[in-house]
Amino acid sequence: MLVQLIANGLANACLTALMATGFALIYNTTRIFHLAHGSVYVVAAYAYYAAAQYLHWPQFVAVTFAVAVGTFVGCAIELLAYSPLYRKQASTTIYLLTSFGLYIALINTVALLFGNEVRVFPTTQQSAVSLGPVLLTGIQLLEVATSIVVLAPLMILLRKSNWGRLIRAVRDNPTLASTTGVNLASVRRFVFAAGSALAGVAAVLAVLDVGADPQSGLPVLLIAIVAVIVGGIGSFGGPILGSMIVALLQSIAIWQISPKWSQAITFGILILFMIFRPTGLLGIRRRIEEVIE
Repeated sequence: MLVQLIANGLANACLTALMATGFALIYNTTRIFHLAHGSVYVVAAYAYYAAAQYLHWPQFVAVTFAVAVGTFVGCAIELLAYSPLYRKQASTTIYLLTSFGLYIALINTVALLFGNEVRVFPTTQQSAVSLGPVLLTGIQLLEVATSIVVLAPLMILLRKSNWGRLIRAVRDNPTLASTTGVNLASVRRFVFAAGSALAGVAAVLAVLDVGADPQSGLPVLLIAIVAVIVGGIGSFGGPILGSMIVALLQSIAIWQISPKWSQAITFGILILFMIFRPTGLLGIRRRIEEVIE
């Protein structure tokens, strides 16, 4: 039973890893605690549901549409809300309140258009694939395969490409990067586009698995944030590791205690890391003057 629970947890961790990597890409580069990332996830989920169920678009077109909508919403948030605040040198608190306000506004808009009830696809029999002692559904295998196909090239891009070097330069010292000719606005737009696209991919997979729910964005985002902190603030690969660790500990909690305790275990992990290792497992240590800035 434990092996099956761990396998199920790791499949879910792949969705968390997509969401967490998108959040980390934005936060590490811009230092914006982007709570509206959860609303991007919900908007993309309902875009896919509408395209597939109402418009009856082909699967590939519906998925592309949903990811494009999520990317558009994320970029619009950056251009229309965060960029003006950046030019005015707004405080972190202002960014946080703005992001939370955007989250509320977008979620309520989705609920107004589609209702508050969960939207699910017509029930179909999912065949299970046996991998030794483990049984995984087709959707779970798709989650694992998609996360690998999406995240592996992204990690290579961040490590090897010119854009990756620019992003890491802005992450480490945006002021110095700007003085050497880096276009900060372009880098910010790129990370918002990429991070929002990852949220869109996670949303599509979640809809196929459990359906679309207007209130699903914040719980998914909170677990992703825990994964980012566990994996390491400042690291782009850390959220993937953090997602796997959180999923593993949740599975053990379900096995030993009860499913009702999984969320308590998750945030207990967060508290322990915030107290004993606030930089996370792969976090980048910063000089005290950088932290003060």
